[in-house]
Amino acid sequence: MYLKEIGVVKSKEENRGIIEIFNEYKEGLDGIEEFSHIILLAWLNKVSNDQRKILKVKPMRLDNLPTVGVFCTHSPHRPNPIALSIVKLIERKENLLYVDNLDLFVGTPILDIKAFSLAFCPKDVKVPHWNNELSKFHKKSE
Repeated sequence: MYLKEIGVVKSKEENRGIIEIFNEYKEGLDGIEEFSHIILLAWLNKVSNDQRKILKVKPMRLDNLPTVGVFCTHSPHRPNPIALSIVKLIERKENLLYVDNLDLFVGTPILDIKAFSLAFCPKDVKVPHWNNELSKFHKKSE
């Protein structure tokens, strides 16, 4: 298997940031400004080999939530530390994407970008009760 980064998180202030797409991939951005949101796939390069062995976590490290399997969470500690982030696209300037709701560190390699579309959103989503606690936490932080 072979993965190649197409860009990097260039800067971040609070939840806003700039994603730099390398010039060789800039043409792949054509038309992206027509979307309000994009999906970033990133490699969590700060996750250690020991952290990649963790298979049980507390979501958001909140003590009042149950310990669950890592695949039930968005924890960065996982066998393949790949992040999936949905961000609001504010503006595109050439190979720079200005985004909001960015939850990645400066220097994080970007592996891929996909346009967010409601056509792919399921209508019959089911989540465990503890997941509602995470929703409350995210609403407070916005």
